[in-house]
Amino acid sequence: MKILLIRRDNIGDLILTTPLIATLAGQKNTSVDLLVNTYNKDVLEGNPHIGKVHLYCKSHHRKPGQTLVGVYLQRLKTILSIRLARYDVAIVGSSDKRPLLWAKLSGAKRIIAIGNESPECVTDQVLPLKNVHIVESLNALATPLGINETPGPLELYVSEHEVAQMAAKYPLKKDLPVYGLQISARKPKQRWQIDKFIELAHRLCAREACQLVLFWSPGASDNPEHPGDDLNAQRIISACEDINLTAIPTRSIRELMAAMSLCDQIITSDGGALHIAAGVHKPVVALFGNSDACYWGPWQVPCAVIKAPEENVGLLEVDDVCRQFIELREKVLTPA
Repeated sequence: MKILLIRRDNIGDLILTTPLIATLAGQKNTSVDLLVNTYNKDVLEGNPHIGKVHLYCKSHHRKPGQTLVGVYLQRLKTILSIRLARYDVAIVGSSDKRPLLWAKLSGAKRIIAIGNESPECVTDQVLPLKNVHIVESLNALATPLGINETPGPLELYVSEHEVAQMAAKYPLKKDLPVYGLQISARKPKQRWQIDKFIELAHRLCAREACQLVLFWSPGASDNPEHPGDDLNAQRIISACEDINLTAIPTRSIRELMAAMSLCDQIITSDGGALHIAAGVHKPVVALFGNSDACYWGPWQVPCAVIKAPEENVGLLEVDDVCRQFIELREKVLTPA
C-alpha cells in the first residue's frame, strides 16, 4: 500500500505527526511518502520511515532570487510527481480544507481526513476526538486502514556529526548540567518577560554549578515574515555576563535540533521549539498561555506544564517557574 501523508503546516505540527508516520510505516507492505513545505521539511531528515518527500513552497517562503513564477512552476512539477506516484491512500493531517486539494490531485483511491462535515472527495472521515493530545488525534487517521496502535514518542533524527559540530563550536563542560532557556514565542500571550528570564538564569546558577544555553528566534523584531528576538537575546547576554551562559544563535531547524541535543533540560513556551525539545527527548518545562496545554503539551518526555493565570504567560512569577524547573530536574535525577 502506497500512502501519501499531507502535512504542509508549521514545524511543530509536522513533528507531532512523526508518531503517525512511524505507525503507518510499521505495517507490512506499506510505504509512506510526504507532502510538506520547504519551511518544515528539515525535521524529516534522517527519518527511516519515510520514502519520498514532495515539497510545496509557500509564496512568502521563496528564497532570495526565486520568482513567484518559479514557485508556481515548481508546484506544477510537484503535482505531476504526486500524480505519477499512483498512491492508494492520501491522508490529510489537518482539518484545514486547503490540503484536501492536494489529496484530490494525487488521484488516490482513498482520502482520509479529520472533520465533522468533510467534502465528498473524502472517502474515510475520521471524527475529531475530544480531550486527547494532538498526537492521539493524528494517530486516529490510521484507524480506517485497520490500524489501532498506541502512538509512540516524537521522532527527530539528529546525526552524531551534527551534534559533534555544535559541541565543537560551543564547548560545554561534560561534568556540569546544561540547561536550555528558549525565550521566543510567536503569540504575545505566550511570551515571558526578558527580565524574568534573566532572574531565572541567575537563580539557577546560584543554586548549583551549571551551564545555561540561550536559544531564540534569530532576526529583527520588525521582520514581517519571521519576527526575531536578537535584541532581547542581547539584553539577556549583557545581563548575564557574571554567570555561565552561552548564547547559541541557531540559523536553521537542524542547528536548533543539534543544540538542544546538548541540553539536560529545557524551558520554553508552547510552540515549535517545545516540540523540537521533546523530539530530541529532553525534559521540558513548558509555559502555556492562551493555547490548550492538554492538546499541545510535551509528548512522552518528562515535563512540567505550567498553565499561566488569565492565559497570559507574562503573569507567571519567577518563584513558581524556578520551583517547577528544579522539581522536574530532581524528578529526572531520582531513580525510578
